[in-house]
Amino acid sequence: MTGETATAPNPSAATDAVRRAALLAALDVVNSGPEERFERITRIAREAFGVSGSFLNLAGETHLLLKSQQSGQRFDPLIPLADTFCGRTLAEDGPVLVTDALADPQFADLPMVTGDPNVRFYAGVPLRAGADQLKVGTLCLIDPAPRTLDDADVALLEELGTWAERELAVGADEDRMRAVLAGLTPRDVTVPGYAITGMSVPHGLVSGDFHEWHLADGALYLTVADVMGKGMSAGLLAAGIRGAVLARGAADPVSALAAVEDQVAPELSRAESFSTLFHARLDPASGRLDTVDAGHGLVLQLHADGTETIHRSTDLPLGLHPVGMARAGESLVLEPGDTLIVVSDGALELFDSTLASLSRLGGVYRSAGSAAAFLERVRERAATHDPGDDLTVVVLSRDA
Repeated sequence: MTGETATAPNPSAATDAVRRAALLAALDVVNSGPEERFERITRIAREAFGVSGSFLNLAGETHLLLKSQQSGQRFDPLIPLADTFCGRTLAEDGPVLVTDALADPQFADLPMVTGDPNVRFYAGVPLRAGADQLKVGTLCLIDPAPRTLDDADVALLEELGTWAERELAVGADEDRMRAVLAGLTPRDVTVPGYAITGMSVPHGLVSGDFHEWHLADGALYLTVADVMGKGMSAGLLAAGIRGAVLARGAADPVSALAAVEDQVAPELSRAESFSTLFHARLDPASGRLDTVDAGHGLVLQLHADGTETIHRSTDLPLGLHPVGMARAGESLVLEPGDTLIVVSDGALELFDSTLASLSRLGGVYRSAGSAAAFLERVRERAATHDPGDDLTVVVLSRDA
């Protein structure tokens, strides 16, 4: 894919080149190296068509990036755009088929045609991205023997191209999702005599966990939830549940959860998913927490006297709880000097994956000296002991 005589620049083409480069930068795919999501597409293409090489190419301002290449011979991943089949066909709207490049004056002078690897056959489909569907590259096939494709072959190549376009679009979607979900962290609140803090570390780009707290009518409301699965779908479901919880404002926990379940259970069912959730209301004057626990059960109370209590759940998660069956509300008292630690199950994976891990976390908290130091130790543990899941930890403590 390289050498063409320079021609006068086309203003429209030059503008498109700048737009392509900007769009590819926004998609965050140029500098990320090989990615399996693209590699599998080019592997399938090479095997399906029985050709010597298949490539997913991205066109910048002046050079072509071979984002993914499957061939016996490895090529420089960055090639001058004018020296490529793809660069010479950027203006084409649809598939480009070159039965015998040596007999085609548009491509006969390309170094890949006149020299090694002696390309004769080329087929490429455009890859488009952005709101205006700008052509940013190609998915293409090459072979040293002249050949052609029938209509069914072209349709298959176009379908693979559509797959590649959707993978390209994921970059922008993930950026937007990260930005949205980053804004879903709870705001700082001040509750005299108490301190609350927490963190959520996604296993991938976004988290299926969420933690939330807010003040209403003088009470503190705390929620921790864990949607089954990871990634975008879990993150979207978690965002929906969070919104449903916040919409219930100052409702008592049992009533709030019942209304939340009515709203989100159908969506969870359609997604074949479920969510555990712990929701509580703290009365600061008495230290009483009225709670409801939908299958979460990962709540550790560290008492001022050095003992601890693990508060278990007797109910099923959202999306699995029998319709019409009442939720069980519970109460506990946070005495002066007590601390409540609520986690998602990713925290258990930091140790032995059993409920005993909650006690180990409690030991880490007592030795840390402060909630901030404790959360930092949890982060450090996660960095060396990958939990393989989203990780959320919330700490609510009452002054001694």
